[in-house]
Amino acid sequence: IIIHKTPKIYIEAKGHFRPEAKRKMVAVKKLNPELDIRIVFYKYNKTYIRWANRHGFPFALESIPDEWLIW
Repeated sequence: IIIHKTPKIYIEAKGHFRPEAKRKMVAVKKLNPELDIRIVFYKYNKTYIRWANRHGFPFALESIPDEWLIW
């Protein structure tokens, strides 16, 4: 028997990224480092992208990339 375990990813969609949401995302990642959490930003925002890079969150702009959709 071969069992394939499909990895789970969690995708958070963000329009306006409030400071309290940023703090919550960092806290969730810190408490659950094994989770693959990714963010889709509604549009380009240099501040949000810098934040995502600084905290190690993979991100995309406007839509979920096909390669994130693992079936």
